[in-house]
Amino acid sequence: MVTKDAFTDRRQALEDEFFHRVDERLISDMRAKKELETNRQQLAEVTGISDSHLIDELLAAGANAETVAALSLVPLVLVAWADGKMDPEERRPILAAAHEKGITEGTPAADLLEHWLSVKPKKKLALTWKHYITDLITRMSDESLLTLRADIMDRARAVANASGGVLGFVKTTIDERRVLSFLDEVLSRDVALPRTPK
Repeated sequence: MVTKDAFTDRRQALEDEFFHRVDERLISDMRAKKELETNRQQLAEVTGISDSHLIDELLAAGANAETVAALSLVPLVLVAWADGKMDPEERRPILAAAHEKGITEGTPAADLLEHWLSVKPKKKLALTWKHYITDLITRMSDESLLTLRADIMDRARAVANASGGVLGFVKTTIDERRVLSFLDEVLSRDVALPRTPK
């Protein structure tokens, strides 16, 4: 026969376990919020962006202070995936650009880039990049913007020309040209922002 004290002990043990789990979850939630706020502050410092909505978009896209260098490669990734597949020939110029930008294997930026090269990014990545670069170029001189635009467009065209073509002609597909046009318009201060490509 179970005594009243045994029931009380069991009830107390269950209550203790319940509150222990609640405490663990609350502590975990507090840590996650603190980490998110730290990531927000670090990303704002690295990028110079003060728009909290844009910072949240960048964080949702996988960017943080350690991976922000990978954002400069988003245009190349978008061009490579324009036709729905990533060809090995298209990976090479992207990885070469990553190496030139100091993104080395085993770093968070390299891991994020590898994910984008392995799994076609959602349309949200193009939209997030558009918001990021639009904010960035508002603070750039015309000369710096021209340099940035030339660098991105040259690299993006190299990716588009890396595969495909018929007998050496028409290397870029219609979808790739559409993405190149989108990139060119985003990088122009004088043009209304284009719609994000599909």
